[in-house]
Amino acid sequence: MDFEWTALLAEQSVQALLKDALAAKMELLPLSAKLARTYAPAERAAIMDYYALLPRIFEKFGTDEFLLCDRLALEQSTAKDIAEWKAKLFPENCRINDLCCGMGGDSFALPGTTEVKGADLSTARRAMYTYNTAALGLPREAVDTDARTLDNGADFFEIDPARRESEGDNQRDYNNMTPAFAEILAIAEHYRGGMVKLPPGYPESEFPENAEAVYIGNRRDCRECLLLLGSLAKRPGRARAIILNDGKIQEWAPDTAREKLAEDLPERPLGRYLAEPLPALVRSHVFTEIGREKDCGILSPGIAYLTSDSPLQDPGFLEFEVLDSSPLGSSAVRAMLKKHDIGRITLKKRGVEIIPEKEIKRLDPRGSREAILFYTRIRGEKAAILALPLHTKSKAEE
Repeated sequence: MDFEWTALLAEQSVQALLKDALAAKMELLPLSAKLARTYAPAERAAIMDYYALLPRIFEKFGTDEFLLCDRLALEQSTAKDIAEWKAKLFPENCRINDLCCGMGGDSFALPGTTEVKGADLSTARRAMYTYNTAALGLPREAVDTDARTLDNGADFFEIDPARRESEGDNQRDYNNMTPAFAEILAIAEHYRGGMVKLPPGYPESEFPENAEAVYIGNRRDCRECLLLLGSLAKRPGRARAIILNDGKIQEWAPDTAREKLAEDLPERPLGRYLAEPLPALVRSHVFTEIGREKDCGILSPGIAYLTSDSPLQDPGFLEFEVLDSSPLGSSAVRAMLKKHDIGRITLKKRGVEIIPEKEIKRLDPRGSREAILFYTRIRGEKAAILALPLHTKSKAEE
């Protein structure tokens, strides 16, 4: 999306038209026909792309404002709940540089008492940032400056390095981040502290010893790895897991070095209970500390399923009572399902490559009960485990 398209989408006439279309729940085809009377094909395409994004914009940022963005800016931007949690890590009345600021998601949550300046090399992103922060009542400037050279005396920085290929697709190759990770660490030397937004799977081996790694997620996904540097790293060399769930916050912050957390628990035979850590606890390896405290083991090296003879009763885990297990073969699994009268299954997998939907269809269970079927490994061998969920409320659900 070029700069002129951000200007087009900011026009009051365009936004009024789109508000009416949203109110009428207008589909794309009739909207396209309506736009064709006034706008050129390229303009029409930009407006329709934006119209398709609007419900996601409202949901992600908790606003009914027509914030400007394109698909990639929206995908990479920080959601409201995470941005609000991160904003509380900064001291009051400080100066912050929002580097690689994009459409402004991280800046949206910073209070008006904080002096914030955005920086981005993209003309379109700077236009989005300036427009969006003004629309949300906290107008801020975005400057055309490389994050590696900006020197304006700010106290702290936050950065979301670009991960895009030349054609604009989201970049999954961590080696091609811009700025590169080593450059970000060099940038940090000019500030009292900073925070770096990284993909959850970023290699921990590259983290400095004096940094703190925070893995933020919900009960379904690990959404972000936040690396805290300088004075923001309150627990250097440690890791935390944060679960944000409907406005409630849960935190696990063991006083154990990251290297120790990454060590596997001992292998154990399948016990009466199986525990599945939430994704943020897996990425942070915090689940291993809880497993050690509760005398749990793992079924197979490198697979984050815990087993024990008593429930963990920890809100960071989904817990299940084991009914049975079998080798991972169609006849053995079907026989196990039939034995327990199972006709409806949810299939979970770790360490086994299958497509759950296709596998359920192939098994064609016919019983009257419902259960969870795990495809995983026990002592390295592929196995199926049949279990029932333990219906215990987490702290976030109480």
